[in-house]
Amino acid sequence: MQKSITFLLIAATSLLLTSCGMFTAVDPLTPAVSEVSVVQVWTSGAVVRGKIDNLDPKNDRQEKKSGKILEYGFVWATQNQPTLEAGTVLKVGEDNPPTPFEFEREISPLTVLTTYYIRTYARNEGGGVGYGPVATFKTDDYVFAELSVGKVTTTSKASADVVVNILSLGNAEISSFGVCYSSTNKEPTTKDSKATATGKAAKGSFTVNVSGLAPGITYFARAFATTLGGIIYSDATTAFTLGEPAVFTPKKSFTMSYSNPYDLDAGELVSQNGADDMWWYPYNDKPGIYPKNGARFAVLGKVNFDQVKYADLTSANLSTNFINGSYTDTKANQLENGTVVAFITNQGRYGKMIVDAHGEDRKPGAANGGDMQVTILTYDKQ
Repeated sequence: MQKSITFLLIAATSLLLTSCGMFTAVDPLTPAVSEVSVVQVWTSGAVVRGKIDNLDPKNDRQEKKSGKILEYGFVWATQNQPTLEAGTVLKVGEDNPPTPFEFEREISPLTVLTTYYIRTYARNEGGGVGYGPVATFKTDDYVFAELSVGKVTTTSKASADVVVNILSLGNAEISSFGVCYSSTNKEPTTKDSKATATGKAAKGSFTVNVSGLAPGITYFARAFATTLGGIIYSDATTAFTLGEPAVFTPKKSFTMSYSNPYDLDAGELVSQNGADDMWWYPYNDKPGIYPKNGARFAVLGKVNFDQVKYADLTSANLSTNFINGSYTDTKANQLENGTVVAFITNQGRYGKMIVDAHGEDRKPGAANGGDMQVTILTYDKQ
C-alpha cells in the first residue's frame, strides 16, 4: 500500500510540473546579427563582410539565456530575403568569441550579370536563427569610380568639412559616398567611422561634414563610395587635427648667432626694440635663451618635433625664466641637440622650436663660436 501511494505521488508531481512548463525547452530567441557589407564584386564572385553583435541575448520571459551560437555565416540567393531553407549557405564558424566580432569571406562561383541578395545568419542552442539586413549586389565586369580626398577645413572644435572629389564615375552605380575616418587607422575604412555626403553622386567636388570629433586628436580620412560592385576608396589619405589654428610661419630653419635678438613670429633676426621675443647668448653672459617682452618658453625635451600638437604648446608650463644652453656646463645644459622648446611670442602666437645643432660655448676673445641652429614653426592667433 505504501509503495502505491509513493508511486501515485511521483506521478502526480510529474504531471503537475509538466503542465506548469517548468521543464520545457529554452525559448528559441534569435541572436542579434548585423548588416553585411559587400567589399568587392567581379564577374563570378564577391567578397563580403559580416558581424555578430550579440551572441547570447537574454530570454526575459524565463529569465534564462538562449544558449551559445552553434553556427554563423552568410546565406544568399537570387531572390530577396534569403533563408537557410531557401538559399545558399556559407558556414563560417562555430566558435563564440567576444562580441561584437567580424568575419569576411569570398563567395563563388556566381553567375555573371546576376543580382544577388545576401545577409548574415546565426543559429543558437535554443533553436533560434537570426538574420541580418539584406544587402544586394550584381556581378559584372566593373570599371569603378575614381575618388580623391581634398581640403579639410576645421569648422569647430568638434567638426570639420572634408572635400571629396569624384574624378570619374565608372560603370558601377554609386549608391552612397563620403568620408571614412579614424584616429588610429592610417588607412581608414567604413568599418571605422564614416560621414555620408548628401545628393546624388556625380563628377565634381562635394563637401562632407564630419562631426563628433575631439580637439587635439589627429584624424586620418579618405574618400569612399558604396557601389553595386562593392566599396571603393581613394588611394590617398589626409590627416588633420582639430583645435589647431592656421600656421603663421611654416617650418623655418635658421642660425641664432651669438649675442643677437630674434623675432619668433617670423623666425628672423631683428633690431627693432620691443619686437624681439628672445636674446640668444648675450655678450659676456651665459649661453642660453633669454625671454624678452613677455614671451614665454618651456623645454619639452627630446620629443618628435612633428608630433608636437598645438594643444601640447598651449598646455605647456611656459615661463619667462632663462633657459641654460651651456655646453661647457653639461649638467646645466637644457638645450642639447634634438631638444624641442615650446613658446608663446610677445604677439600671442604659440610655436615650437627644435635645436638642430649647437655650437660650443664662445671663449672670451674668440672670433667665432656660440651659434645655435634651430627650426621653428609658429601658429597664428586663434
